[in-house]
Amino acid sequence: MAFSQQLPQGVTDLYADDYELKQALTGQLQHVISSYGYQPIQTPTFEYYDLFMNVPGTMNSDQMIKLIDRDGKVLVLRPDATVPIARMVAQSQSEVETYNKFLYVTNIFRMESGESDRSSRSFSQVGVEWFDDAHPLNDIEMIVMAIESLKQSGLKNIQLELGQAGFFQSLLQEAGLTIEQQLVVQQKVDEKNEYELSRLLTQYQVNDQIKNQLIQLPSLFGSPNYVITEAEKIAVNRGMKQSLKRLVELVNQLEQLGYAHYISIDLGLVNHLNYYSGTMFQGYIEGYGKPIIQGGRYDQLTKYFDLETSAIGFGIYLDDLISIVKKQQSFKTNQLETVDVVTEEKDFVKAMEFAQELRGKGVVVNMHYENDSTTGDPVIYLSEKKVEIKGETFTFTTVEDFLTKAGFKNGNN
Repeated sequence: MAFSQQLPQGVTDLYADDYELKQALTGQLQHVISSYGYQPIQTPTFEYYDLFMNVPGTMNSDQMIKLIDRDGKVLVLRPDATVPIARMVAQSQSEVETYNKFLYVTNIFRMESGESDRSSRSFSQVGVEWFDDAHPLNDIEMIVMAIESLKQSGLKNIQLELGQAGFFQSLLQEAGLTIEQQLVVQQKVDEKNEYELSRLLTQYQVNDQIKNQLIQLPSLFGSPNYVITEAEKIAVNRGMKQSLKRLVELVNQLEQLGYAHYISIDLGLVNHLNYYSGTMFQGYIEGYGKPIIQGGRYDQLTKYFDLETSAIGFGIYLDDLISIVKKQQSFKTNQLETVDVVTEEKDFVKAMEFAQELRGKGVVVNMHYENDSTTGDPVIYLSEKKVEIKGETFTFTTVEDFLTKAGFKNGNN
């Protein structure tokens, strides 16, 4: 019976080199993040559909990949990492006081449209969640950790855009819109579609002053000095002024820590995940059109789980990270030395013992029972105790003698 060899739309296979790079990058990110006191956790691949629908502004129903269990309940493949972790923390509130910094490596599943930044239906994230006391300095530590995570992955030309959800939300309150209208306006600001934004605000009969201020938001991005100066001109209420003050303090602290050249501001940064409530940020790499990291503060999300705590976090898009480091050739994996052992079948036991001893020294060994090695790796002809490396030949007596003459150092390059 013939069957299709095609993959479903939006998923991909990962071959050896890319998978090895993914594992190495994941390990590096985990190493950096763990040094800030984060501990690993894991949530289930699927959750109840209602978990996401009961938290406003997290995910549209048509973005979720749904399943029906044997009891007729609707499940979804994990479309977001933060909400399940908030659910988990709420169920284990007694542990939050001593164990509140979480690190995750997970797959996300979404039915994105072809016009989305991310057309894949399955992608990997490395991220963190910190259930904290909302201290402003925690925001700074989170942003520093985000930058260092990207830097120590070997990335060049990192740019982190800072936003303030409170600035937009406070201005939007002045417009007198319904919840549905607010979501549409938010989408147009996020898309930086000033023409469509202006048309909608006119249709919604927003007064001219607030309309003009909202229309300016998509263009309020760039250097901190420029954006802050322009934003002060349209800060019409206390909430906007307080949000701007917090943003100024954040920028000043980052400048003192030596991160000024990584930072810009975008007050039109209004992520579609409406649970963000304060500091927001997303990171780009020059020449790559999509954000590689997104995060921010979401102090209101936990209340939907009867959990009285604030929170901040970020997620790194691991598949995009792989694409960038391959292009920049900026991350080197820890390659193991590899050899081909050629032997006759009658000498199999002796050859296997020799190979096992090499493997114990950290060397990768491929066995060949005919002289058919085409890998380009060093070839050991065991019966002759002879080695060919890059056109040169030498003999050896023991495994240690081979490692020394071959220039191998405990199996690693």
